[in-house]
Amino acid sequence: MRGFLDFIKDTPTAFHAANKIANILKGNGYIELNESEEWNLERGGKYFFTRNQSSVFAWEIPMDFRDLSFNITAAHLDSPTFKLKPNFTLDQGKYIKLNTEVYGGPIFMSWLDRPLNIAGKVMVMEKNKVKTKLLSFNRAICMIPNCSIHYNRELNKGYAFNPQNEMLPIFTDNKNNDLLDLIAKELNVCKEDILSYDLYLALLDRGMLVGPNNEFVMAPQIDNLECSYGLLNALLSEVPAKGTVNVMCLFDNEEIGSATRQGAASTTLYDLLERITLSLGLSSEEFRRSLASSYFISADNAQGFHPSYASKYDPTNACYMNEGIVVKNAARGSYTTDAYSLAIFKVLCERSGARYQLNTNRSDVPGGSTLGAISQTKVSIPSVDIGLAQVAMHSSYETAGAKDLDDLVKAIKEFYHTHFHTINDGTVEF
Repeated sequence: MRGFLDFIKDTPTAFHAANKIANILKGNGYIELNESEEWNLERGGKYFFTRNQSSVFAWEIPMDFRDLSFNITAAHLDSPTFKLKPNFTLDQGKYIKLNTEVYGGPIFMSWLDRPLNIAGKVMVMEKNKVKTKLLSFNRAICMIPNCSIHYNRELNKGYAFNPQNEMLPIFTDNKNNDLLDLIAKELNVCKEDILSYDLYLALLDRGMLVGPNNEFVMAPQIDNLECSYGLLNALLSEVPAKGTVNVMCLFDNEEIGSATRQGAASTTLYDLLERITLSLGLSSEEFRRSLASSYFISADNAQGFHPSYASKYDPTNACYMNEGIVVKNAARGSYTTDAYSLAIFKVLCERSGARYQLNTNRSDVPGGSTLGAISQTKVSIPSVDIGLAQVAMHSSYETAGAKDLDDLVKAIKEFYHTHFHTINDGTVEF
């Protein structure tokens, strides 16, 4: 868990997370590829590419790829926050505020009265090229102060915050301060060379262990950097089984529906699997046969039981922090788990010694959807939706169990070391 907290420190946005993961992959022998160039994949080779600098796709080729199949995991790197608008300077008399819009579904009140960093990517003109530069001030640049209780006596009885009026951060009381000037100075570029940017608010406090025995972890962006970190560690420590290509997909934009070219609703995964197959000299027919024996694990954190809101949880299918991997189920198909995929995942957990628990939402409290259901519309292979239990999901500062990450890594390592072969519809050998 200490390693996860170190990871969180360096990843205030999906761009920073993707960049850090790319560097880790390079340090472990993975070769970075360019989507616009021809791929010449080799037996035993390890490869990856990034898209939009905010998503990462990595895979490892086995030495023997007869009876080919794909073992695929997926998570996402983005988290709910606030994004700066293109014209972000808002003059309000004695103060300059920053004009933002909501990204995803954050809990508004959790962002109040916290020192906030600004981070993301900036596009600049450099010697006749448009280049990307990552930005993080790594210090408090702005804040969103609460209203005094004296001016809103009903505040503790529930309040609907207006994101355009009450959730805009205060930047400065000095009109000589210009954020673009600060950005240019931070990046060591000319202000006139800044073309565009994707910039977000991020918590400066990057996390800690909590409890008498450090049994909990509190940090920003646990949803879903925790699962992303777990998948990465499992991939790096396992050699693929005979005939199996291990694939890790860390998408962006899950929090806003995934309908971007770097999101799970794009054709990225299908294109990747097809390119791998063709680069290995296999046919289109062999590609489609390989999908029939492939398996997909969608990992996105789950709503852990909160003792102060017990009525929100199913009476027999709640999940708990520090009780192992959560397997998500939903009759409406928002989670992809079914009897077939659950049976396979149970075997993986039992073989690896990973703890697991089954979870379903109350019938009158629908949950959200995940990458699994979205990805299935593009690549239809057996899939299970899992996650790790946490509370305060979509708060700026979330809480999870410190023990569960180890279970995730155990199960995914076993998955990456297993070859599946579909004998017939409903029967798999491994």
